[in-house]
Amino acid sequence: MLPLDSIDSVSPLSRLLRSAPGAEVRAELDRVEALVGIGGDPAAAFHGGPLVAAALGFGRGALALREGALDTAVLHLEGAASAFDREGAAEARDLARCEAALARLRRDARAACASAIAELDAVAAAGDPGRRAAVVATHYRGTAERLLGDAAAAQRTLLSALRRSEPFLGERAQILNSLGTLYVTLGAHGAAEALLEHAAELHRRRGDAVGEAIACGQLGAAALGLGALERARAPLQRQEWLCARLGDAFGRARALTFLSELALELGRADDALALATSARDVAQQAAPPLRTWVAYAARAIGRARRDLGDPGAAAALDEAGALFRALGLPLGEALAAWDRASAEALALVGPVDWFSAAWSLGSLGLSSRVAQLLRERLEIEEAAPLPEKGEPALDGEARERALAAAAQTAPHVAVQREVELVYDQPDHLAAIAARRTAAQRNLGRLAALTLARPGLVIAAIAASRLGACGRALPSERATAVCVADLPGFTVWIWPAATTPAVIAYDLAALRAALCEPLRAALALAPAGRVLSPPFAGETGAELDAVELVNLMAQPAVLAPGELRLDPQLGWDGEVRASVEALGFVVTSDSCHPD
Repeated sequence: MLPLDSIDSVSPLSRLLRSAPGAEVRAELDRVEALVGIGGDPAAAFHGGPLVAAALGFGRGALALREGALDTAVLHLEGAASAFDREGAAEARDLARCEAALARLRRDARAACASAIAELDAVAAAGDPGRRAAVVATHYRGTAERLLGDAAAAQRTLLSALRRSEPFLGERAQILNSLGTLYVTLGAHGAAEALLEHAAELHRRRGDAVGEAIACGQLGAAALGLGALERARAPLQRQEWLCARLGDAFGRARALTFLSELALELGRADDALALATSARDVAQQAAPPLRTWVAYAARAIGRARRDLGDPGAAAALDEAGALFRALGLPLGEALAAWDRASAEALALVGPVDWFSAAWSLGSLGLSSRVAQLLRERLEIEEAAPLPEKGEPALDGEARERALAAAAQTAPHVAVQREVELVYDQPDHLAAIAARRTAAQRNLGRLAALTLARPGLVIAAIAASRLGACGRALPSERATAVCVADLPGFTVWIWPAATTPAVIAYDLAALRAALCEPLRAALALAPAGRVLSPPFAGETGAELDAVELVNLMAQPAVLAPGELRLDPQLGWDGEVRASVEALGFVVTSDSCHPD
């Protein structure tokens, strides 16, 4: 039996949990509880007795989970699981255990993953693997793996759940939501869009407004990732409408904020201001206030006011920046740094630090955001040109090239193939998405370096496993940027201010990823700079004041594990010792690329 079967004959609770506002669901729970108590004999009500009480506990837990009251959700769902167990209702018990595990995952995030996976595996292993509870347990295991950052494992688990979900359309739609969300995160936006369109249609057919709102929100994000700005509007508007009906403040604030950002990108600052103001009001009136969405909405308000020439723009942007810093959101802090640079440039205050924001956005893999920043910088400087002391004097043509190269990140052509790979070769899709994300992160960092002060540290690196499968692309945690990748050889660069410890860490991480020792020559290019990232089809970034011929010849004569240093780097004995402690042999050479 399902958890709510014992009250389905007298209550539409299962339907209301999918489609009604929270207040209406609570009223129905109260009504059924009062009905159970008529005559003082709960055991006689609906011939259900303790199963009715367990169903009501499950209903209250499911509503609390939907509304984000996670402590309450865990309490009610675990209580319902125990009650079903006492009555021998195994399927209802296991479904309640799954929902309780999901509530703990949402409440405790990574800290709950190990225990949740163990419990979900126990549910999945008990009885027929095709039963509903086993499918739900497998689905939620995939959610835990995604929280742990193991996208490949999450994909395999979710696809396994999807294959067994055919008899359970409601669960199938939820699994499609989760898979679509995973692919949005991976940057496989074509695959995400196809799955989420299917999910939204299934939810709509079942009258599941909660599930449809989630699908529409992620569908809008997928369309934005594909650069289809106009196509993103309809699903985001649908999400906002559904969430307003459901009383879902989180989903509505999210949708309104996305719509305001979309309006800004389309040059409709007046629409953006109205949408962002509504988003902030919804987020502030929630209990407790949704501070993340208050911050993003405040930023959209500030940018809309700035575009409209409103002097109140600075206050809104300052409010957003303060909230982002308090919340410790990396994307928010990068956006706040962007806003500060824009404000200083418009106020003719120099020099302006555009680089910090661009580098943070690039390091998050958001090369399209870096392109937006570069475009905004060009527009501001064209309207009010200002000599910037101490910054590289790039000409207008070079800046246009940098912007054009950073903007080549809309993967429209790959969409149909992604859809095919979801079903035929999902592991290939995961590998492609991971490599593309790494490449876009590298592209974003290269674009950011066009804004940096002169000076680069350069490493020519040799290893037999380089030059294939994107192995030379620096990881998310690295600070390096790859500017050349050939069979057995790569060239990495860092801003000159990068500390030796960070450079050594990046090289050690590459060595670990390749599972073989490196041979590397490092040099300082005091005036070196990046003029432009490569365009599609080009083989390397456009660099200035960087001489690589002598440097690239050195790794061939080095021993495995040897790092040869340019004396201009100025790494003293203590620094060398710390690098050697990472397993490198450090030697010196008088050649340098200036």
